[in-house]
Amino acid sequence: QEAVQQRMEHVEGSLETALSRDKTASPPSPSEAEKDEEMVEDSFDEDDYMEKLRKAKRLARSEIKLSQWNQYNFASLDLDQVLGPVEDNIERVSCHELSTQDFIERFEIPCKPCVITGLLDRWPAKHKWSFQYFAEKYGAARFKCGEDDDGYKVKLRLDYFVHYLKNGAKLDDSPLYVFDADFGDDGKITKPMLDDFTIPIYFREDLYQYAGEEKRPPYRWVLLGPKRSGSSMHIDPLATSAWNAVLSGRKRWVLFPPGTAKSLVKPERWMAKKDREAIDWFLYHYKQVKASVPEHQKPIELITGPGDTIFVPGGWWHTVLNLDDTIAVTQNFVSTTSFPAVWLDSTTSRTKLSRRWLRELRTVRPDLYEIAQKLAGEGDGRLTAEQHLEMILAERKAKKEEKRKRKKQRKEEKEEQG
Repeated sequence: QEAVQQRMEHVEGSLETALSRDKTASPPSPSEAEKDEEMVEDSFDEDDYMEKLRKAKRLARSEIKLSQWNQYNFASLDLDQVLGPVEDNIERVSCHELSTQDFIERFEIPCKPCVITGLLDRWPAKHKWSFQYFAEKYGAARFKCGEDDDGYKVKLRLDYFVHYLKNGAKLDDSPLYVFDADFGDDGKITKPMLDDFTIPIYFREDLYQYAGEEKRPPYRWVLLGPKRSGSSMHIDPLATSAWNAVLSGRKRWVLFPPGTAKSLVKPERWMAKKDREAIDWFLYHYKQVKASVPEHQKPIELITGPGDTIFVPGGWWHTVLNLDDTIAVTQNFVSTTSFPAVWLDSTTSRTKLSRRWLRELRTVRPDLYEIAQKLAGEGDGRLTAEQHLEMILAERKAKKEEKRKRKKQRKEEKEEQG
């Protein structure tokens, strides 16, 4: 109850600030206005479009040839008929019947997914956002539609992507999928998109903001998904929770609870494939996966459509398939409730970030600073949280140095033999 009360105080305290942001976009700076003008004047170039699209496809999925993007003819399938009905075994609740405290107690603390309806009713995006709107308003903006083999972003102009969605994507087995985290950054011509939606009240606590906006992990995305695109089975990073709000189209979800073995939800026969796309998992692996998991780990199945917002707690495996061309917004967040799990994950996977985060929390959220100290003490009662982080960094540095020495030694031995 104490944790719930603290969470309520911080959420309610930030409500006035969040609402004051409202829906009025600030006047564009001269540089942004100039970019806007250039964007309007820039005409569509079919040859450039084809060149850039082919390049994006090669980079995003180097494991297959350009001619193989439609090799299975999935476009001919009626997905609703082939995949069959969903159990829809998730709790759905209207935002008009759910207070913030109810949400924390009924869903967040017990780590239970849910769908909340009505949250998008007052979003300007509900009436403004469409593929045509994006092409006309932000056509020259380059959005991420994949990653190359080295983890670098693969980007495509938005008007090119919309043209692809309406044409080539209709034939591809698993089309390119815009999953862009930079649209709201300073200096971006797409930043006004932030004024078209409001973070729902249940998810406004944003503890990672204290780690620094430039250093924090990516946390906010706009999603433009052609039919048959999707996200493969995964757990969201750093034990963060997420919300996903659908503005148009339908998404089919499958979620497995924390503790479900990776080998069950990502079976060896699927991992062995070069081409591991969400549609392949749904078509050829889900039935066997569902039958193999223990009863207490049976999945949640659902479809979200326009106006639905799903809450996915940290630790849940999930995969998503777009049944239609879809537009959505999603965001990962850290709340008081999820802080202990996120902190423990962050200390090992983002140690330097955690050090900076801890310094800020000591001032702005001393209650969470004390939780971090307690968690460090549980590992080794003699260590403070600061000492624990420094120990991790020192061990990592020592391993790196040892690796460097071994590499140098092998090189010297090879030279002596040569």
